[in-house]
Amino acid sequence: MAIKATTYQTGTRVQEHELLPPQTCCPLCGADGPRQPVLRVQSNPEVLLLHCPRCSGYSTSRMPAHETLHRYYAHYYEGYSGSMRSPTSFARHFMNRVGSLMSTESADILDFGGGAGDLSRAIAAQLLRQGASRVHIDLVDYSSGLSRNDIPQVSIQPHLTLETVQRTGFDVVLASAVLEHIPAPWPVLTHLLAALRRGGILYVRTPAMAAILRLFERLRLPYDFTFPGHVHDLGQDFWEGILQRLPAEAGKVRMLSSRPAIVETSFRTNPFRTAAAYALKSPWYVLGRRYQLVGGWEVFIQRI
Repeated sequence: MAIKATTYQTGTRVQEHELLPPQTCCPLCGADGPRQPVLRVQSNPEVLLLHCPRCSGYSTSRMPAHETLHRYYAHYYEGYSGSMRSPTSFARHFMNRVGSLMSTESADILDFGGGAGDLSRAIAAQLLRQGASRVHIDLVDYSSGLSRNDIPQVSIQPHLTLETVQRTGFDVVLASAVLEHIPAPWPVLTHLLAALRRGGILYVRTPAMAAILRLFERLRLPYDFTFPGHVHDLGQDFWEGILQRLPAEAGKVRMLSSRPAIVETSFRTNPFRTAAAYALKSPWYVLGRRYQLVGGWEVFIQRI
């Protein structure tokens, strides 16, 4: 069985006519110059994972065409039985990190790429328990129309694209497991940061699988980067260096937390994968950035 970059997604072999021409610059930071190949994503046609020495991000050497992505995401949620772990567990994780910084009266949440909004609704429920009187959620996703809401104090506005969101000054912006899917994520990240109110929190979770997949390649074990769904791999070095590279329109921000991401699965639903994930992540808390086999990364960024 091949190791995958995510819990439920799988990649598919992309044909030559389904790919864009190779890019000469980094799609993450725009740096023009050589990037080091670190991993073969697929062969015939060859797609490599490249490391940018400027931003420390990893991106595929070729990007899927728009039509290719449209076909891929038409079936994206097939076989998907729910959000990362328990939404309630994630919401507690979120509030434990930044709950003391949240409003106790009302809150506005922008959930970008949040599927049916499981995570944002769970955070909304936590905020209501903390004393908020109402929570509004702008939910941006292909499947945002599947959102449901059984909490009277919560309102949800679905959107297909980020451009249709008119509201600004969000208390929380979520981008959990989404930026790695976007061929050119830098303008999107800038947009998400600019949408925050002063004091607002951006949460981002991305895969950081490059080191693990390189190990599998060296051991001649099968692996799946989940291309063309995943086109980037963004770990600690990338996230802890981006604040110095953000454009002025992103506003002034500070990093509140940068650490291995919450484990996606639970012991109840997938005990072996969950135990393996904790075992992989644990050495980081002793070795720090010298250890890279963490699988995923998360950051909390505050606008100041």
